[in-house]
Formats: sequence, structure tokens, C-alpha cells
Amino acid sequence: MLLTQTSFLESIGQLIVLILLFLFVLVLAYLAARIAGGFQSNALNNKSNIKVIEVFRLSNNKYIQIVKIGEHYLALAICKDQVTVLTQLEESEINKQVASVEPINFKSILDKMKNERKDKEL
Repeated sequence: MLLTQTSFLESIGQLIVLILLFLFVLVLAYLAARIAGGFQSNALNNKSNIKVIEVFRLSNNKYIQIVKIGEHYLALAICKDQVTVLTQLEESEINKQVASVEPINFKSILDKMKNERKDKEL
């Protein structure tokens, strides 16, 4: 009887350690994603002279980008092997948009998935 209680307690302890380790890995993954996103959006390097203002995708490998280089704004055509300057833009011609990212509501997503599952079961 004593042997089963010890193994049960060890199992509970291992489960708790595993859950804590999983949460630790999740936190590390979240922090890594935040840091990588900061590098990609140039947020950590505000002293840079080159900033991408906007990107419009035309096809798989063709884009139009509005880029700020120093104090000048340029419209660029970006293709697979070529970059072409389309025109120089004035600052008054640029509609700067503030990035507004809505927080993700996981509860509503889970509720939606549960409702879809219930509909499929019926």
C-alpha cells in the first residue's frame, strides 16, 4: 500500500514539473516571437535611415513599396531580380496609418469552434 502511494505522489510531482516546463517553454516562445517581430518591424532600430512605409502585393514575386529613405519618400517596384524606382513622393501625398492590431480573443474563437463541432455532431 505504501509503495502505490509513493508512486502516485511521484507521478503527480512529475506531472506538475512537466506542466511548469511546458509553461516555461511557452513563455520563451512568446518572448522570442516578440523580439523577432521587433527586429522585422524596425522597432528596435529607430535610428535607421530606411523605413518601409507600405507594401502592396501585385503577384507572388511582384510588389509596390513606399519607402522612406532619409527625408525622401520613394515608390518602388520590386520584382524577383529587379528593383525599379517608380516615382518620388512628397510627404503630403502619404497617408500614414497607425498600426492598430486588435487583441485576439481566444474565448470567442474556442466558443465558435465548439459551436461548429456541436453543429457537425447533430
